[in-house]
Amino acid sequence: MTLFDYYLPYMQELFEGKRLPPRGMTLTATDEGERMKELSAQLAEMGMERFVRACAEQDGTVLPEEIFAQDTEFPEVPAEVPADDPDAGKHAFEVFLDCIALDDDLVKYLIEVLKNKDWKEFYKLSQITTKMDLDPHEFLYWLGHREDYGTDEERACVAVMDGCMERLKAEGKLDVAAALLSGDQKTFEIFRCEAPELVNLPCATYGWFARNYLDRDYPIRTIMKWNGVAL
Repeated sequence: MTLFDYYLPYMQELFEGKRLPPRGMTLTATDEGERMKELSAQLAEMGMERFVRACAEQDGTVLPEEIFAQDTEFPEVPAEVPADDPDAGKHAFEVFLDCIALDDDLVKYLIEVLKNKDWKEFYKLSQITTKMDLDPHEFLYWLGHREDYGTDEERACVAVMDGCMERLKAEGKLDVAAALLSGDQKTFEIFRCEAPELVNLPCATYGWFARNYLDRDYPIRTIMKWNGVAL
C-alpha cells in the first residue's frame, strides 16, 4: 500500500464525521461545503505525511516506515496565483489535471471516480488538489473538447496523434503507446520515422508533439478513454 492508500480513507472518515480530528487539527464547521474548505486548508498546511501519522497514532496503529519515503505529497495550489507563477492564466481544469498527473495513484483514483459518476468524491478531490469547487460535468465536457479551445496547429496535432494512439492500441502495441504518452523522446523519434501518419509530416518534431499534445492534457485524456471514462 502507498501513503495515498492510507490518506484517502482517513480523509473521507474525517470529512464524513466518522473520525474525530487527529492531533494538530480542529474542525468546527457543520455545513458540508464549509467543512470541506476548512479540512482542505488544514490538510494543505499539515501535509499528507503528518496527517497520516496523526491518524495512525490516533488509532494506535503502527504503519510501515517505507510508505513515508514515497513522493506522494499533494502539490499546494494557492487560492490566488501570483502573476509570475507558471499556473497563471491557466484554466482551473488545467491546474486540476496538473495536480492529478503528478501521481499515478491520483490518476487511477480519478478514473474510478469518473467511471462510477461519484460526484461527491470528485468534489472532494478537486477541493484537496486545487482548493476549488469544480463541476464534474463541465470538466468532462471541457476535456472531451480540449482541442476546440486550441490553435489550428494543436487541433492538427491532436487529430494525428490520437489516430496514432488508436492504431497502436488496435495493433496491440500498448508498450509503444505508453512510452509515447509518457513523453519518451527517443520512442517518438523512432516512431515518427516509421509511422505512416508522421513520416511525411515535416512539422512532426518532438517539440511539436510536446507543445501540442504532451503539455495539453491529451495523454491523460487518452488514458481515461482507454479505461472506460465517457467524455
